[in-house]
Amino acid sequence: MVATRWGIVALAISAGIVAAIQVGKVPPLITQLQADLELSLVAAGWLASLFNLTGALFGVLGGAVADKLGPRRVLLAGLGGFGAAGIAGAFATDAVWLLSCRSVESLTILACTVTAPRLIVAATMPRQRNLAMGAWGSFMPIGMAIALLGAPPIAAHVGWQGVWLTAAGLALACMAAVAWATAPQRWPAVPGPGTSLPWRSLGEAVWRPGPILMGGCFALYAIQFFAVASWLPTYLIEVMAFTPDRAGVATALVVAGNALGNLSAALLLHRGARRWWLLLTAFVLMLVCAAGIFAPTVPLIWKLPLAFAFNLFGGLLPATLLAATAAHAPRPEMIGTVNGAVVQGAAIGSLAGPPAMAVMIAGFGGWAGTYWLMAVCCFFGVCLASWLGIIERRLGIT
Repeated sequence: MVATRWGIVALAISAGIVAAIQVGKVPPLITQLQADLELSLVAAGWLASLFNLTGALFGVLGGAVADKLGPRRVLLAGLGGFGAAGIAGAFATDAVWLLSCRSVESLTILACTVTAPRLIVAATMPRQRNLAMGAWGSFMPIGMAIALLGAPPIAAHVGWQGVWLTAAGLALACMAAVAWATAPQRWPAVPGPGTSLPWRSLGEAVWRPGPILMGGCFALYAIQFFAVASWLPTYLIEVMAFTPDRAGVATALVVAGNALGNLSAALLLHRGARRWWLLLTAFVLMLVCAAGIFAPTVPLIWKLPLAFAFNLFGGLLPATLLAATAAHAPRPEMIGTVNGAVVQGAAIGSLAGPPAMAVMIAGFGGWAGTYWLMAVCCFFGVCLASWLGIIERRLGIT
């Protein structure tokens, strides 16, 4: 490779952003969906997190299959699946129908998140890989922010069904762009299918301290991020008397702080910052900020700044973890498998986060009790980050 193909990197990140839009289209519309489809509070929480079901169950296997079939082919299938599931979901008349479509989206988001990093690695020079992979970590907050800003005004004019159709259209447009830009005649170095499904190599790739610890850190982060991102609009409407539009804009700005954190981590990694140090810092500062977000004794004027800071510092985590997949993969052709292990941790946390938040709200009789969820996650996150630092020093991984 003569130089990094930044166009391919940007397109891979765009595919991730489109996938994240499918994730973020639900939180600002929860109140409307509850009214139209008669959803309970907990059922609404599952609607917000069900897209991660397949990743939570089959993240590692999905990464291995993507390594076998080839990242380009699997990414195109994932984007096409988003389009089909979104169109079908727009015609849902009850909760079961919509949840079924959301389950299909859980398969397609796994296809996107385990394949795009492989394309980024193939398109970048080694000295720029941390920067590119760190930037990839920003796809989720950017996509969610776009959805949080865009969904309310679209829904106001054409209903939540219009949001589903718009998101499906974006996925199909991105699929066409990926198909054109990554065609072998335009990019001869596009990674192709593997020679065999690496069943015997799964243990070599996954059952190692690094991937296991990274998956655990991602799970503990994702529980908190998706819990806050999913329920913050509801909190702003119920407690701070925001209109749905204002709540969507405020939540989008808060989530955008996470993107800034991801990009900051990418730059810090590019300049030689230690991964374990960034992870440790993120968990500690998230815990400090979480103490005041939903606490009734903290003045309302501080709620949004604290939520922004929570997401800003939390953004150091995904970029740092996703950038580490290439370093912890035994061989380049197994990056997808290792990334699948990390994504599986993220999916488990994302799946559990919104329902866990709903349980805490109901169990403690209000929003203040949600702090204990954050405290437990951050405590164990600090432990795992410190352990990862020891492992990387022992293995000489930089």
